This record gives sequence, structure tokens and C-alpha cells, in this order.
Amino acid sequence: MSKPKIGIVTTISVDQTSMTFKKDRICVDSDYTEAIEKVNGLPFLIPVVSSDDNLDSYVDICDGFVFSGGLDINPFCYNKDPHRKLGMVNSKLDEFQLKLMKKVLKSKKPFLAICRGLQILNIACGGTLYQDLDELPNDTIQHEQSGERYNVIHNVIFEKNSILYDLFGNNTYVNSFHHQSIDELGNNLIIVGRAPDNVVEGIQVKDYNFGLGVQWHPEMMFSHFDSMRPLFESLVKASL
Repeated sequence: MSKPKIGIVTTISVDQTSMTFKKDRICVDSDYTEAIEKVNGLPFLIPVVSSDDNLDSYVDICDGFVFSGGLDINPFCYNKDPHRKLGMVNSKLDEFQLKLMKKVLKSKKPFLAICRGLQILNIACGGTLYQDLDELPNDTIQHEQSGERYNVIHNVIFEKNSILYDLFGNNTYVNSFHHQSIDELGNNLIIVGRAPDNVVEGIQVKDYNFGLGVQWHPEMMFSHFDSMRPLFESLVKASL
């Protein structure tokens, strides 16, 4: 039986090795491809492209998708002014990932959206973001950890009748590398996981076989521990 083809959506980084020369680089951390390989999927890297025809072709070719983490998203995409703590943004990347996410949703193909990917999913469905956790009305715990990237730092509690509850039960411990979070929830989405401070950590698409977003980085954890194996196994199984 052939392996399901999992399209890993790349991001853009800026090479600033020279004071006079800056170049966008299309890239993705190796943890993503390694995670898919470990669970018997075939990883494909989807580059940042602008052509609708090319985007449609990638959606047709791939059986499932992983939307990776990365830069902040330009608040122009959800009709807000920039917060003073907004990080680096790239509008070319935003346009590409939002267009691709909408096409994937229309296709009903399985996907896992990680960190920035969760935020792209929410915006693609008409939602908005808190541009920094300082905007939340309540105090928050640490969500930008230091130390080893694969180490866990806080708990996430899951809602029953959700993919995450089926995989992990009531809760699990995760790592954390974000300073933004969901504000207004997008259309046709449900919140299925929260941190102890009520920050949204998991969302799921209604009436969808496997359409899931998580705010933590399971691929980093899977590089050292097996606790996140069920998440990637489920994606690949749904993509068969």
C-alpha cells in the first residue's frame, strides 16, 4: 500500500548575513518531515507560491497537510491595527497560507495546523487574534518558554467529543512558543483545548473528518518523546 502524501506547508525566513543583502528563504524545520516519516507518511514540502493553479495542484496531489509554525500574521488580514508588540510579518507568506488553507478546507482533506498554522486556520475562517497576550483581560502563564524546545511547560485541558480528547484524554502537558492567541473564533470552528489561563490551545473544524489546529509544537516534542505520536498517526491514518 502506498504511503499517504502529506504536504508540509513551508514558511519564509529572512537571511540577514549581510548588512546590505537580505534574501527571503523558503524553509521548514526538519522536525516536521521527521514526524511524518516516523508514522509512515511521505512528506512533501509545499513552497510559497502565488499561482492559484499551482495551489490547486498541490491540494490535488497531497492526501493530507501540516501547516507549520513561523512568523506573526499581519493584522491587516483580520482588519486590526498593529499592536506595539507585533513581531516580524511577511504579507507574501500570509497571502499564500491563507489562500492554501481555504482551498484545503474546501477539499475536506485532513490537516494539522500547528502554532501559526492554528492562527492561519482561525483567520481563514473569519476569526481574529490577540496580537500579544498582554491584550487578554486576565493574567496569563508563561507561553514563550526558554530552554529545550521539546520540554513541556504547561497543561492543556481538552473538551469531550473532540479529536484531542480521543487521543489524549482529559489533558496533556505541552511545550509553548507563542505570544499571540485566538480572540474571536472563526466560523465553523469549535474550541477543543485551553491552557489553565484560558488561552485557546486547540480548535477543530465542525463536520470535518480531521481538521485540527494546536497552539503548541508537537513536532518538537515528537523529536524526543513519543507522547505526540498519536497526533501524527491520526493525521496519516485519516489521509489514507
